[in-house]
Amino acid sequence: MKKAIAVLGAVFAVFLSGIVLAPAASAGAYGCAGSQVDSYPMYGEPGVSYGTIYLYYDTSTGKNCAVMVSTAAGGYGVKKSMQLYLRVCSQTTDTGACTETGGAGDNGNYAYYAGPVSVKAAGHCIRVVGVIGPYKGNYAGANDVGHCD
Repeated sequence: MKKAIAVLGAVFAVFLSGIVLAPAASAGAYGCAGSQVDSYPMYGEPGVSYGTIYLYYDTSTGKNCAVMVSTAAGGYGVKKSMQLYLRVCSQTTDTGACTETGGAGDNGNYAYYAGPVSVKAAGHCIRVVGVIGPYKGNYAGANDVGHCD
């Protein structure tokens, strides 16, 4: 009987961890095609990740696609403001700078993730911008020149 309770407890713990923990982003799960080329953690407090932006690139279409997924610490499952933008840069190599020539975005109150957001930028760099919050009085953000192809 004790063994059965222990096994049942272990199964319940595994089941519960699947509900509470945010899943890793995969292209198909969030509507992006292509392969993951980068990720950008977003810290709301020192050492506390509120979410991650996952960036994908599809070589057959020249499209970049991104999703921003909140973590358990960042309120996974709780609606909060989430903003995600992909900006096309005129630069063709990563100089750290971005002269924006267009882009796309998604913003709203989401419980799990923002996006997918796609831009066609073959031959150009892109800027990845994201903000989560406020959540528990804090904001988390990312603003980085990303994939250049």
